[in-house]
Amino acid sequence: MPEHQQKNLAVYMLCVLLAALTVFQIYVSENSTTQQIHDRKFLEENSEQSKDVGQYKVTGGQTDSKVQCFEEMEILNDRLSLLEQLNFDKLGPTDYAARVFGGEVVSVVPTSRHRGSLLSRVRTAFSSMYDNYYQMQCIIQDCGTCFALEGSSGSIVIKLVKSVVLNAITIEHIPKSALPVRTDVYSALKEFSVWGINNPESTGKEIYFGTYTFDYMTTFLETFELDLDQPVSGVRFVRVDIHSNHGEKFTCIYRIRVHGTPEE
Repeated sequence: MPEHQQKNLAVYMLCVLLAALTVFQIYVSENSTTQQIHDRKFLEENSEQSKDVGQYKVTGGQTDSKVQCFEEMEILNDRLSLLEQLNFDKLGPTDYAARVFGGEVVSVVPTSRHRGSLLSRVRTAFSSMYDNYYQMQCIIQDCGTCFALEGSSGSIVIKLVKSVVLNAITIEHIPKSALPVRTDVYSALKEFSVWGINNPESTGKEIYFGTYTFDYMTTFLETFELDLDQPVSGVRFVRVDIHSNHGEKFTCIYRIRVHGTPEE
């Protein structure tokens, strides 16, 4: 074989070898890339699953914490509400009927205490005018006891400290949790109406402030915003007409508070 043909054959073989090597490198590279892509997808999928699990755990933990937090807040709010009720004279609006400020219960009809028992009848018969007057004042101050009305209805007239433009009235009874015996009937007043007057001994104009219901089954202290359809002038006396109670044969009045704005 001539020398130039040998050289051409050598070059040809070298080109074939280089081509084969290039094809092999491409094949290896493609397989490696495919494996890398597969491995990357596998890692990403596992990472997403781990992330989801982590988020679930965190979310679950956060949910439990939020539920516990809300429960604790509800308990705290209930306790704060109870403290506000028990300290209403200090934390609530001004009571212009309070005995300590100069308020006075002028009359209660019927004025006698509960006459259901023989003992109470004897006490009523021999009680002095001062004793009866003192008992009536328990309606506007904390005496540790109530003023009892015979039956489920009656009328109470209260003289305020000064002339006041009324906007609310608060009714308080002893908490059910403090009662020694559980029962289905209670002596707390239920339905009542509020009137404003300037002279209880005259037949002058009276201002009707509405009729309300004290829901003793849900609370022992409740403030009622008075119905004021139009501007009203101040009054010096308030009459509370009790129409019904919560089923007992007598009605106990523990505390009545009157709120508003003093008239200049």
